Amino acid sequence: MRNPDKFEIISEISRRRGLFWPSCEIYGGVSGFVTFGPLGSLLKRRIEDKFRELFLRRLGLYEIESSVIVPGKVFEASGHVEAFKEPMVECNKCKRRFRADHLLQELAGMSETETEKLSLQELMEEIDKRGVRCPECSGDFGEPKHFMTMFTTTIGPYSEAIGYGRPEAAQGIFIEFKRLYEYARERLPFGVAQIGHALRNEISPRQGPIRLREFTIMDLEFFFDPEDPSCAMLKEVENEALALVLAENKLKGIEEPVEVTVNEALGKGYIKAGWQAFFMALAKRFLAELGVPEDKQRFVEKLDWERAHYSTQGFDQQVYLERWGWVEVSGHNYRTDYDLKRH
Repeated sequence: MRNPDKFEIISEISRRRGLFWPSCEIYGGVSGFVTFGPLGSLLKRRIEDKFRELFLRRLGLYEIESSVIVPGKVFEASGHVEAFKEPMVECNKCKRRFRADHLLQELAGMSETETEKLSLQELMEEIDKRGVRCPECSGDFGEPKHFMTMFTTTIGPYSEAIGYGRPEAAQGIFIEFKRLYEYARERLPFGVAQIGHALRNEISPRQGPIRLREFTIMDLEFFFDPEDPSCAMLKEVENEALALVLAENKLKGIEEPVEVTVNEALGKGYIKAGWQAFFMALAKRFLAELGVPEDKQRFVEKLDWERAHYSTQGFDQQVYLERWGWVEVSGHNYRTDYDLKRH
């Protein structure tokens, strides 16, 4: 008899003790949605309050709350309608659908860096070459296709009034920039955060509460003058050590992180913006205060083809989990004025 792994044990304890469990269980449940019980709701609020204390109250940043359903024009302008798509394959036998790149990562040992740049045709070739079969029934797969992972709806009684469930909270900040700038007395720099629900129509969420279709996101956008980009708070973190997996090293197949201080990372050009380095250091401290050991944290620089469409430099903050290895918990992107220009 197979012994249950740690994740299964924790999931069962979470159900019994009121932390979280799958939503709609009496109707058979639906993957990608969880219900937070009494203790889970309390734990979640405490994490959110810790974020507010470290990032908002201490730094004097603002918090807003915008709508979860957004008119289609917002995400057309932001580029999400065009870019927010993932490769999907369907099993010819059981008709289950999966993320093609995730199958190659989980069942064939390929890295995210390797799968990110593959076209649909190349994904199919790798699936065939590596003998990847359906994890549910061992069937073979049909041709990959792109699937948009934003939830689509209509607003009001008019079918042409398309809306989307926001996959991030950032656009709710960008489209309100004019009023927020006025509120900040038309002075830069200033930062704005949102803590609220986001929706992503994941193709095959199979990692418990890590990859959900509805989840709470903590999004912070910081605005500074590009003609005066100096970070006034750099002294507070200049000696904070960061473990960076650099893009140039990833291209050479080197996944070992470079250990540098914030000052060294900026001096060597590893991180382009002082404010970005500052918030990366705070993010590391935030996780440490939540109990994640420093040696289980790292920042991985995104390659050109891995970066989001709005990013000129991006780092994923990752933590190490025994079951799934390195998992992204936050993204740090230097967006320049991309979003403001688009809107």
